[in-house]
Amino acid sequence: MTMKNLFKKEDGVVLPVTILILVVMATLAVVATKWSVQDVKRTERYYKTRAAFYIAEAGVQQAIDFMNYDSTGNSPGDEVASGGFDEVLANFISNNSASLTNVDFADGTYNVTVTDNDDNDGDTTDDDDNTVIVTSVGDKGDFSVTLKATVTRGLFQAENAITTEGDLGGNGSFTVNGTNGSIHSNAEVDISGGSATITQGATATGSCAGAISCVGGVVPQDIPLIEPSDFKSDADYVLKSDGTIEEVSSGDIYTYTSPGAGNWSTSTLGDGNASFAGLKLQSGIWKATNDTIANGIFYVEGDFSTTGTPAGWQTTIIAEGYIDFGGNADIVNYMNPSDTVDIQNLFLVAGTDIEFSGNPTNTIQGLMAAKDQLSISGTVTLEGFLIAADVGTSENLVTSNTISGSLTVTYNGDIVAPFLSNKVTIIAWQET
Repeated sequence: MTMKNLFKKEDGVVLPVTILILVVMATLAVVATKWSVQDVKRTERYYKTRAAFYIAEAGVQQAIDFMNYDSTGNSPGDEVASGGFDEVLANFISNNSASLTNVDFADGTYNVTVTDNDDNDGDTTDDDDNTVIVTSVGDKGDFSVTLKATVTRGLFQAENAITTEGDLGGNGSFTVNGTNGSIHSNAEVDISGGSATITQGATATGSCAGAISCVGGVVPQDIPLIEPSDFKSDADYVLKSDGTIEEVSSGDIYTYTSPGAGNWSTSTLGDGNASFAGLKLQSGIWKATNDTIANGIFYVEGDFSTTGTPAGWQTTIIAEGYIDFGGNADIVNYMNPSDTVDIQNLFLVAGTDIEFSGNPTNTIQGLMAAKDQLSISGTVTLEGFLIAADVGTSENLVTSNTISGSLTVTYNGDIVAPFLSNKVTIIAWQET
């Protein structure tokens, strides 16, 4: 067979093969087009759902911002400051509805709700564990994403031996030491004189002045909410505004009468003298003297003052008003083993100011916390920390935060405080 005849026989094969190849290529093209269309749709869906996700996230962040700050930028937010998460559950959404409900954002909308988490009390209006659920639904076109954030308020952990919200001034030869032996103001620091020792340094959110080394312009630090009423249930005795004393464990009310030297009495005349002889309400102020006073936690409905105390008096003072310690008060922190460690660490808690001066003979352990301002001077030795929230200035016992004299504060960051932080944090996050 010649080559010419061979090729003639192949003529009938080329056409079917070509057609087959074209069919295969057409099929592949159809499949590729279908895959491409599906991929485009998947990509479009992905971007739109991610857009809805970020819109929902914006709602969560807006809610957190409202919980952390009020309209003037102060911390915490209005509802948290008014009643904690119980107030948040009751009024947070309605109070901020314009910014949390049907809010236009990035060509979509978000809606935020707040609910109680499962704290096993059966009451969704009452928060028992300082934790709530913030839910935000983000909508973008036909796509919707729901985010649930578990939000909590943790216990305050002091970073410094002395922390104030307002300006902090001082002078003298005071010493601040320990692994957390530092001071910080969320405003300005102005320490005069050159003999103060601050082993871990000083910082301020505002400016620094004076003779000590200080770094200004740093970020603000967390100051806890200080509400004396939160600890009324921990008291052993209540010094009431009507001049009587309540013994919490028994419910007995002791009344002061003044035949002769005066007596604290409940069922019989003078049966309370062994516990309260050194206490009396004078001119609207509860005052302590060197006479006998029982050891324990005292809750004061008003102001408290003393220039002397019984020798070795073990006490914790929690006052709705100010606390003024002077003279040579011989005191130590009361630590009842049946109380939790954070309550044992309380020494002085004031609803307004704290002024602590004089020359106590003992080392005091624990913490001092003022809702307004504090002033510490004299020869005072404290193992713990000091905080001033500077919430108000109406009380004039102390007009500014100051540290002076021969104060020695030692703090190693190991004091557990029972104060809730004024900032909330997200501890869990879920897309549903």
